[in-house]
Amino acid sequence: MRWGDTWRHAWGGGVGVGRPEHRPRRWTDDGTVQILPAATDEGYALVPTSSDKRALEEFYEQCNGLRWSVQQNWGVGEPCANGWHGVVCHGGRVTELWMNLNNVACMGQFNLTALAKLDELVYLDLSDNLFSGKIPDELNKMGRLTNLRHLDLSANDLSGSLPKSMGKMKSLEVLYLGESGLEVKNKLSGKIPSEWAGMKSLTRLSLRGNNDVKGKFPSWIGELKNLEELTLSNTGLAGEVPESIVQCENLRLLDLSQNKLSGPVPEAITRLKKLKHLRLGQNAFEGDVPRAIAELTELETLDLGSNELEGELPSSFERLSKLEYLDLSRNKFEGKLPSILPKIPTLRAVIMHQNAFEGPIPDAYLTNLPLLKHLYLEGNRLTGPLPTAALLEAKHLVEFHAHFNAIAGTIPSQFGSMPKLASLQLQGNRLVGGIPPELGDGEALARLDLSQNALVGEIPSALANATELAELTLSMNALVGAIPPSLESLPLLRKLKLDQNQLTGSVP
Repeated sequence: MRWGDTWRHAWGGGVGVGRPEHRPRRWTDDGTVQILPAATDEGYALVPTSSDKRALEEFYEQCNGLRWSVQQNWGVGEPCANGWHGVVCHGGRVTELWMNLNNVACMGQFNLTALAKLDELVYLDLSDNLFSGKIPDELNKMGRLTNLRHLDLSANDLSGSLPKSMGKMKSLEVLYLGESGLEVKNKLSGKIPSEWAGMKSLTRLSLRGNNDVKGKFPSWIGELKNLEELTLSNTGLAGEVPESIVQCENLRLLDLSQNKLSGPVPEAITRLKKLKHLRLGQNAFEGDVPRAIAELTELETLDLGSNELEGELPSSFERLSKLEYLDLSRNKFEGKLPSILPKIPTLRAVIMHQNAFEGPIPDAYLTNLPLLKHLYLEGNRLTGPLPTAALLEAKHLVEFHAHFNAIAGTIPSQFGSMPKLASLQLQGNRLVGGIPPELGDGEALARLDLSQNALVGEIPSALANATELAELTLSMNALVGAIPPSLESLPLLRKLKLDQNQLTGSVP
């Protein structure tokens, strides 16, 4: 999962009376896991109506229950009293069904006929299963489920058009039809139906990964005024974001990445004051970063990567006092690295590779960002020596990527004193001198790439002290001498590239 992501809110688990580790569970808004009550918890009736039981039995038969990953107690006694996996009851009725990650596959077309009879159902999660085919017409019947608030059909193998009938589901608050990050994903297509404007109660909507949806961004989106999370990434949407989105004033997450959206970054988005996560990466937005984006003072994630943006970051950016993740990569930014960023001490990830930034890496990027974990500066035009003493201030830095620039000078020994540094990539620069033996002191160092420089001298045997090292690439330098036998003792080493040097002797 990418940094800042909050689009998945349900995951698998079983019902085991008195055993919380086996009960259904879901993610809450604050990122913690809520264990759902077992069917026999206090306040939960033990015997559902016979019609609910028959509906569950019909679903079990239709969807090949004998092949489910977990079928705990299904068919044994009563669903609630006997703790049928994924079933939650209240007031004598089945109110929740959590069947995610359970290898569920209905025979023939995806069929919801049985579940449409559970007229007190509030939560229905069928995500990460093997359902295939079109979303059926039974959704018209699902519209009669006036209590249904949560419907998750994501990460299956569904296809066909997005059903217009979903617009009749007036009480629905959460609708997930996208992918989950697993290989399996839906393949829904066609325009987003205007009838969906009828789902006035929606707070979360995800179509992520259905890249044949296409069409223009729906102009009616502003009618869904209760939306808090809107994820339309990788859906094929094109054109400009409509002004009407400003009416979705409760949005906290807006993910429009991996589409074909164009024009300037919409000013309307800068008026969504509650936004915490904004992802516009991998589109065709152009022009300057709007100054008004600094008005989004709740922002924690800002992804503008892989667009056609240029100019300078506005000085007002320092008002983004909660920003943790910033992606400006693969744009047309140039000039010196933005001096405004070290004034945002909450930053944990600064992603600015493949632009045209030039000049040295300022010490302030290491000394003034105490929480920084990820610094990606590769593929720019950076010059000058690397920071030295400032490296000792970056106590939480995990990744330092500055490869394929024009950085000169020697490799600072201080890199070996960074306790969390796991990935150091300096290949493709103009570095000279020897490899500091102190790099072997890197307690967390797992990936070291110093290739395509002008390094000389012998390979330090002390590198074998970096016991977490899994990848060591020193090729295309001017290294001499024998390959240290001590490297053979590295327990995790799986990649060693030393070609195009002047090494002698045999490989240990």
